[in-house]
Amino acid sequence: MIELIKSTISPSAYAWLRSVSYAPKRLALSVAKRWPPLLSLFYVIDPAFRREQVAVASGFLAHHGRSAEDSVFYQLRRNIHRIEKGLLMRPRRSTFGLDYVRETVEFYSTAVAKEPIGKARAELCWAHDVLANYFEVVQDHSVVCEARNQFRAIGQITTESTSDQIKKIPFRREANPAVSVSDLYSLARQRRSVRWFLDQPVERGKVDQALEVAIQSPSACNRQPFVFRIFDDPMLVRDVAKLPMGTVGFAHNIPMIAVIVGDLSAYFGERDRHGIYVDASLASMAFMLALETLGLSSCPLNWPDISKREQKMERLLGLKPHERVVMCIALGYADREGLIAYSQKRELNQVRSYNELR
Repeated sequence: MIELIKSTISPSAYAWLRSVSYAPKRLALSVAKRWPPLLSLFYVIDPAFRREQVAVASGFLAHHGRSAEDSVFYQLRRNIHRIEKGLLMRPRRSTFGLDYVRETVEFYSTAVAKEPIGKARAELCWAHDVLANYFEVVQDHSVVCEARNQFRAIGQITTESTSDQIKKIPFRREANPAVSVSDLYSLARQRRSVRWFLDQPVERGKVDQALEVAIQSPSACNRQPFVFRIFDDPMLVRDVAKLPMGTVGFAHNIPMIAVIVGDLSAYFGERDRHGIYVDASLASMAFMLALETLGLSSCPLNWPDISKREQKMERLLGLKPHERVVMCIALGYADREGLIAYSQKRELNQVRSYNELR
C-alpha cells in the first residue's frame, strides 16, 4: 500500500504525508521524554521494543536456568577472563576474586563433565591454565583453599594439538606489529560492498579461514556471544537472501550468505543486552577483511528490527527466543564486470576530536 501511494503522488507530497503521519508520535514522545516512567508507559502501548524485551527476558531465563546449551561456557569464559585481568594488574593484589573463584571452579567442573571436544576442549585448557596460575600466585585464604582443593580434584584437560600445550596465561606483548598501517589501510580501501558475484562455488575452507580471523576479535569478557550461520545451498541462500532489506535486484546472484546471530543467554542481566551487537559487529568486520585477503568479496546487509521479517527469519533458521539476528553478509567471488559503489567516506576531522567536552 505504501509503495502504491508513493508511486502515485509527487515526492514532496509523499514527504508531507510521512511528516503528518509521524506527528502524533512526535508529540507524544516530546512530552513523554521529560519523565522516563511516562516514556516507558508509551512503549508499553507502542510495540517498537517488544521483541527486544522478549529476547532479553528469554536470555536472562536461559542464562540463569542453564537451559541454554552453552550457558555454562559463557559464564566460565566471563569468570576466567575476570581472573586473567586480576593476574595482569600492576601491582597485582595478593588476594582477589574471592567472590567468584568458587563459582568459577564449579563452572569449570560442570564444563569438564560435559566431555567437550575440539575448540571446547581448547577453552577448558585455557580455563585450567588460568585457574592453575591463579592458585599458584594468590595468597592463602579459606575461600581460595577450598576452591583450590576442588580444582585439583577435577584434573587437567588435554588436547591433541601441540599449539594448545602452551600455557594459556597472561603474557608479554611482542614488540613488532604483524602488518604495517599502510598495508592495513590498503586492505580497508580495497574492501567495498560487492553486489555482483560470479556463479562460482565458494570454498568452505576459505570461509573457515576467514572465520578463524573473526574469532580473534575482542569481545566483552571474552564471551563471544554469536554464531555465523553460513548457507551455500542454492535454495536456502535464496530463501535467506530475500529477507534482509536492501537485496532487491541482486539477491538472485548471491552464492553464499552468512547470518550472524547473537545469543542473549550469554549475559546474566539486562545491562549487557547490546553486547551481542557490539561483539558480533567487531567479528564481522574482521571476517570481511579476511575474506578480501582470500580473493573473496562481501556485502554486509542491514537487518532492521521489523517484526514480520524477524518472524520469518526465526522460522527459517529455527532461532530460539533469546537469539537475535545482528546482520547478514553476502559473499562470493566478485564479478569483475559488475560495478561497485564508490562510497566516499567521511573526512578524519568529521569523526575525530581530542579532549572535546560538550
